[in-house]
Amino acid sequence: MSIYQEILNWSQNRPNYIKDALRRIISSSSITQNDIDELVQLLKKENGQNGITLNPIPLNSTHIPTLSTAGAVYPKIISISNPVNICALYNQGHLNFSSEGLTVVYGNNGSGKSSFSKILKKLCWSRNPSINLKKNVFTPSTNQQKVDFVIEENGSTINFQWTENSPTHPSLSSIFVFDTDCAGIYINSENPTEYKPIGIDVLETLISVLNLISQALTSEIAVYNTSKPAINQSLNLTTTAQWYSSIETYSKSDIDNYIQFDQTNIDRKQELLTLINTQNPQQNIQNLSGLKSRIENYVQQFQRIEGSFSDPIIEEIKGLRVRYESIKHAYSIAANDLKNLNTIEGFGTNPWRTLWEAAKNFAHTSEMSDGQNFPSLGSLEKCVLCQQDLDDIAQERLKGFNQFILNDVSTQLSAVQREIQQKKNLYDSLNVPPYENFKEITQYIQDFPDKYKEFTKSISELKTSLVNYLQNGSEIPINRKILSSTINSLILNIDAQIQQNRGLLQNRNAYITEHNELTVKEFLFNNKTIILRYFDEYKYKIWVNSCQSQLNTSIVSKKIGDLMEDQAVNLQHQEFINHLSYFNRELATRVLLSKTRTSHGSTYQKCSLNGIKDSINSILSEGEQKVVALSNFFAECTIDGRKNSIIFDDPVTSLDMDYRDLIATKIVELSQDRQIVVLTHDLSFLRLLIDTQKSVNLDDCHVIGIDKYNGISGIVTDEIPFLAKNVQERIDSIRRILREHDSLQITDSHGRETKLDSARKRFRMLLERSVEEILSNKTYERFSKNIHLKKGNLSSYIVTEQNDVDLLLQLFGKYSITEHDGGTSTIPLLPGKSVMEQDITDYSNWKDGFKARLKAFQTTYN
Repeated sequence: MSIYQEILNWSQNRPNYIKDALRRIISSSSITQNDIDELVQLLKKENGQNGITLNPIPLNSTHIPTLSTAGAVYPKIISISNPVNICALYNQGHLNFSSEGLTVVYGNNGSGKSSFSKILKKLCWSRNPSINLKKNVFTPSTNQQKVDFVIEENGSTINFQWTENSPTHPSLSSIFVFDTDCAGIYINSENPTEYKPIGIDVLETLISVLNLISQALTSEIAVYNTSKPAINQSLNLTTTAQWYSSIETYSKSDIDNYIQFDQTNIDRKQELLTLINTQNPQQNIQNLSGLKSRIENYVQQFQRIEGSFSDPIIEEIKGLRVRYESIKHAYSIAANDLKNLNTIEGFGTNPWRTLWEAAKNFAHTSEMSDGQNFPSLGSLEKCVLCQQDLDDIAQERLKGFNQFILNDVSTQLSAVQREIQQKKNLYDSLNVPPYENFKEITQYIQDFPDKYKEFTKSISELKTSLVNYLQNGSEIPINRKILSSTINSLILNIDAQIQQNRGLLQNRNAYITEHNELTVKEFLFNNKTIILRYFDEYKYKIWVNSCQSQLNTSIVSKKIGDLMEDQAVNLQHQEFINHLSYFNRELATRVLLSKTRTSHGSTYQKCSLNGIKDSINSILSEGEQKVVALSNFFAECTIDGRKNSIIFDDPVTSLDMDYRDLIATKIVELSQDRQIVVLTHDLSFLRLLIDTQKSVNLDDCHVIGIDKYNGISGIVTDEIPFLAKNVQERIDSIRRILREHDSLQITDSHGRETKLDSARKRFRMLLERSVEEILSNKTYERFSKNIHLKKGNLSSYIVTEQNDVDLLLQLFGKYSITEHDGGTSTIPLLPGKSVMEQDITDYSNWKDGFKARLKAFQTTYN
């Protein structure tokens, strides 16, 4: 293979200006300035610049090497069955796959689809083989995990049973599996290159050419230096300023339309300025909050005074006086008992008690007592004051005095007298603060001076009454005046005013915000010409930078150094881009599949964005990442004409309808000459695959339904969701239900009615489907993003007759009965089995007749 052919092979997935540059390099002895100028033009044209008439002349050759694998036989998976102790799968579950073409396995969430997918991903080939097959956690078992496979290879059938911790069958390793986890690996990880073809490049001169092109572009944009007008920083948080901060992301027409400032805006801005300057609710709130705090302080002052005359306090004072009278009475009795001993005036008074305490202390310190008791020892023999001998009568008098002192009644009387005195002192010191302290209340309570006088007088009278009562025990006249509640009532009004001003403040803030918005808009309008010029220059420089990003010579340099190792990646890259271009041509120009390193004879590759260092998952959307990963996977499945069997697990998750259509078509087209299995829980994608298969291959794909019952998943059913069935499939389903009705026991009336009710509801849904599939001839369909405005579709409206409409309406009315409730007189008799059999026959005959009329019309009018 010649060096030029190898260069051509490498250039096939390069931009046209690269191909043209390679032609010039190979064909000419030197590259002139005219060549550089023309290559700059070709680069710009390829990146969307209009008005360039120069067309590229790419390097061309009739020989593009490919390796033929014609006649190769690839293993196919025929069935997977009897999973034991794997998740919650039915241990007698059995999935049979078509050996050719497309098989779709449908199951709702929890039906066992993901469990089967994990088995296949673990035992077949995938980029994410590290799968842990969990055991059934709901019904724990010690049984060893195992599952049975039937594999077809070279015309022979292979029965293989996988058991826990054992290797897979070699034939399964050539069956490729793709799921969401694999997609992440294709996007974010480097992977060993599975295919290694041969190729070589010679590209030194191309590096110089690319550098010269980049220098020419840099010189071209150097003259564009218009600055973006800056908005006042205080206005940066406005919506308009934030829009302006990202103005580079909009189109020029959007900017031109947005930057407007007419007379209405001028008038409104002046109006807002007036409103802002004539209102200051923030200051009002501050003043009212201060007033509220002072009022609350006034209330507390009056409440403290009022609390001194509360009912509990009055009752406490009364109790104190009663206790005093009681103790005093007891004291008088005790003193009277010693009256025969009393020889001096003032017996029992405080001075007398003081004298007694002094005599006792003298006796203790002069050793005239035992140190603890008085009188005792010498204090009983001589008087401690006059030192005269004491006779028996005098000694008895001292003992009596001591008994009196030790009596508790005396102590209690002293204590209660102190309490009374403390209360008297308290009320003597209790004064109403001067009126000047509360003068501002008069602004809000007009008769406050009178109320204050009444309150002060009341307090003075109460004080006098209580002091007299404590002193003499007279009656307590209670005539209390309460002023705190009157003052406290002002707080409600103050709170209302604060709330009102907060509302005003909110409006004022809104006015300020609107005024700021108009200020920014006015600024933008006044600078509109400069802004638009800046935008044009910015966009052009960004576009030129984008062009320059394609001139990255590191890729070419790496190619020169690692050509032999890279050719495998390049061939796969070409296959990858072919697939990706099918899904998204623009994306295909930005994504590369390139070599990362070589280690121990193995070459590793990774997806990246052309000229961008950021990872794909940080730039592209989730859907774009998915199609890049799928394209990479498709490339591994189809490179060099491979026909490996492919298994997909929900390949369209996070993709929109456009990508879904393309992927469905790609899967169906690939299934024409290989085995493909798709596992999905997506009802619309199931319908899309069925219809695409019918449209492309003119036959039906193999559909398997799996379901979950009573905690057991992976139960195979031949009934795919009714919503996804077309008209003929719905007819067949209704007839099957009627046959099942006949097979029930004659005593099973409930079972038969359940079958009939199911058939009635499905008949109603059949009639609804008829509108889109028969009458409109699929002009519009559920699960479809388009309305098919084609002559072949619209012809159905021409051949539709009154009888067609009458038949459908008559049947629809009959089978809509079960959707409504009412009395026995308002509900007609529900259609029975024989009626439904006749109706389904009549409907089928009508359907066939309508399609025959439509076909005849289309044939006649071409």
